[in-house]
Amino acid sequence: MRIKTLFFFLFLTSCGYHFGRAEICQKIDMCVPYIKGDFNGLFTNELIKQVSYSSNLNYKYASADYILRVEILSENTKQIGYKYDRDNQNQRKKNIRATENRQTIIAKVELIDIKTNEIKFGPFQVKADSEFDYVDPDSLNDLSFIDSNGNRSTVLSYSLGQLESIENAKEASLKPLYQNLSKKIVDAILAYW
Repeated sequence: MRIKTLFFFLFLTSCGYHFGRAEICQKIDMCVPYIKGDFNGLFTNELIKQVSYSSNLNYKYASADYILRVEILSENTKQIGYKYDRDNQNQRKKNIRATENRQTIIAKVELIDIKTNEIKFGPFQVKADSEFDYVDPDSLNDLSFIDSNGNRSTVLSYSLGQLESIENAKEASLKPLYQNLSKKIVDAILAYW
């Protein structure tokens, strides 16, 4: 008898059955206005995309039931990775140089009922971060190395396009950062609803 009960319970949980609320999930129509502090529009675009991907949320440009208001509270970048500098003979020096950064963004989120102008969810803060590596494009040691024959060779042929200056690497890390933050926002709304 115990084995049958255990089998029945495992069968129900493996099929996605959950004990709890038996409400019918309805699609939530929402519009996403331009995000305050998003100067290039990438974050707004990514959030609209994540809302559209959700099976329970429906993005509408107009005539929606809710407004998803988001504001960027802070954006900062911290150095997290270093390496020793080297001289022209490839000998290690005592000073170190930064080679890796972490970019962090914090956003405030509110879901507002358009009809009543009442905040239905929030305000709450969501945080996401993204790491990126970079090189100093003016440094001979970052762009070349001494091979086994003692000749200086460029690392560009071995880099597979991964050597970027700090500005380009920071810009390239924005897409995964905004994607991560947008997923967290949508997941929080779905967990609440």
